[in-house]
Amino acid sequence: MNVGLYSYLGAGIAYSFFAALLLFSWRESLQGKLLFIAVFINACWSLIAAQIALHDESYLLPYLSFEIFRYIAWYVFLLKLFDVASLNNQSRSTKKNDSYQMFIHWALPLSVGFALLLLLNEVIAGVFSLPGQYTLGVAGNVLLALIGIAIVEQLYRNTAAHYRWAIKYLFLGIGGMFAFDFYLYADALLFRSVDQNVWTARGIVHIVAIPLLAISSVRNKNWSLNIFVSRDVVLNTTAILIGGLYLLAMAGAGYYLREFGGDWGHIGQVMLLALAVVFLFAIATSSQVRAKARVFLVKNFYKNRYDYRIEWLRLTDDLNENIQHKNYNLTAIEAIAHIVDARAGLLWLRDKGGGYENVYTLQCKRADYLIDNDSSLVSFLEQKRFVINLRELESHAGEYNGLILPGWMTMDESLWLIIPLHGEDVLQGFIVLANPLVERSINWEDRDLLKTAAKQITSYLTALRISSELAEAKQFEVFTRLSAYMVHDLKNIAAELELIAINAKKHANNPEFINDAFATAEHAAGDINRLLVQLRNRRANTEKKVRVNLVTLIAEVVATKQHIKPSPQLKVLTDSSMALLEKKRFTNVLAHLIENAQQATQENGEITIALSVNKKMHLVEIQDTGHGMSDDFIRNRLFTPFDTTKGNAGMGIGMYESREFIRHLGGDISVKSKPEKGTIIILQVPADSPQ
Repeated sequence: MNVGLYSYLGAGIAYSFFAALLLFSWRESLQGKLLFIAVFINACWSLIAAQIALHDESYLLPYLSFEIFRYIAWYVFLLKLFDVASLNNQSRSTKKNDSYQMFIHWALPLSVGFALLLLLNEVIAGVFSLPGQYTLGVAGNVLLALIGIAIVEQLYRNTAAHYRWAIKYLFLGIGGMFAFDFYLYADALLFRSVDQNVWTARGIVHIVAIPLLAISSVRNKNWSLNIFVSRDVVLNTTAILIGGLYLLAMAGAGYYLREFGGDWGHIGQVMLLALAVVFLFAIATSSQVRAKARVFLVKNFYKNRYDYRIEWLRLTDDLNENIQHKNYNLTAIEAIAHIVDARAGLLWLRDKGGGYENVYTLQCKRADYLIDNDSSLVSFLEQKRFVINLRELESHAGEYNGLILPGWMTMDESLWLIIPLHGEDVLQGFIVLANPLVERSINWEDRDLLKTAAKQITSYLTALRISSELAEAKQFEVFTRLSAYMVHDLKNIAAELELIAINAKKHANNPEFINDAFATAEHAAGDINRLLVQLRNRRANTEKKVRVNLVTLIAEVVATKQHIKPSPQLKVLTDSSMALLEKKRFTNVLAHLIENAQQATQENGEITIALSVNKKMHLVEIQDTGHGMSDDFIRNRLFTPFDTTKGNAGMGIGMYESREFIRHLGGDISVKSKPEKGTIIILQVPADSPQ
């Protein structure tokens, strides 16, 4: 295989592509023009060298001529960069600046003049054969390489430190080419002939140098107009190059096995190549390897860690991706986890009571802990608005002064970052990221991007919450309209029941039976009239709070439910049972919950109502042995208004109304349940103080 042909041909193609990029992204600057000329001449030189690799001696004079032309082009380009270095180095003293300008003034004509003399020597050698011309030509190329190295060294030395990041890869690329040329021609001068292996490798050196030149061109916007090298393109190109080199190495090893492996050589070659392909596929599809490669490239080849245009477009796409599935909480976690390659996360949002609840998780266990709004973590996030790195709490203790994390959070080693979600006037919640693909440091750039993305996600969640509340209000509006139609019919029924009760008393044949029957009818009429009042004044709470004995009140409700199986049993575990509440509404709530338990439990099951005290709260536990509920149903549907599993028999507002009433009292409702194991509903009712 003619390696020289492919190496110089590859260099020619790469130079041509780079020149095309410079040409189509032209900027009116001298450095940009000179860079294009130098790259174009090197492209021509590389393609001519490919012909020399084919042993076509007719291209020898053009090859030698373009060899010197490319030196001249690089000299002019590099020496003109001294003007930029001078503008960016303001700390230079006057004396040093004078010597610096003196070097620029003399270096260009001397170096270009010497190169032109060598070019004249090559032209003469092509016409007349004179003794010593070969030695003179090789020695001249050695000096040309040394001049190039000296110019690169002076340019680096006289470039301001803060500007070197933009030009250092240029020094590596061009300096590497000059250094290799020096080695090539010094070896040829010593041994009186050019080493073909070294000359062949020269094309590969140029292929490696071209990406370095491109990076410097991107960083120096005055050289060219917005030559954009995408991070994904760099990553994919690097992966392809490494994969290709790896396969070439494996092919060489396979060739060695086939030639020297004896009878098993062919089998060994096939097995080696098969394993090599499988291993390459496993590495190429590894998310963790790609993440590490991306971090390495960004740290070493880019000034900024992120391409903000790409990151913002990706964040927008992530937030819109699952909008049809209405899985908004999962979308929020995934969108911000995507930025820093985190594999897991938890979303905490503020509830109506002011606490913070874990509403959704990604690839991790749900945290059943309520974080109070006066906790150290919430106070720190509200005041500092700081992205917390849980991996550096000890090493950067000064930054987290006063922060006390919940115990469960410090014990979980998988947790990584805490990102606050700030609203206009309050902390709306926070996202906890865990299990990063790559262990990496988090600097100011990461924090700024995460905080900016968090603002967008907060707006996203707020808009969805408001939309949900508007939809819920619309449902209540429809419910109110339906209730207005019910009022007329219910009023007629109540009037009829009252009339029957009055007439039945006048015509009773069995006074005891009839009196009892019509007393029940009167009670039903009273209930219907009360329902009418509630329907007409649904938004107004006209019932006054009174002090009641919960033992007596609960016992009365339990007594009214004894005729339905299974019969509820009451257990009183406290001596203190006074509470301040709306008696009728609390009675309705308790009766509704007991009826739900009876409907969910077989007749041979058990229902227990227990009353106890915990701190300043009465706990009313309604426990049944019914079919139970799943965690997903409790979390997403149980307290959702107008969501019912009873078909036309229910309206889906019983549990919602019950929870809103208990919260109105200053308490809450919690539910514990397992499918086929039963349910425990706990009402937390504030105890009445003695005063």
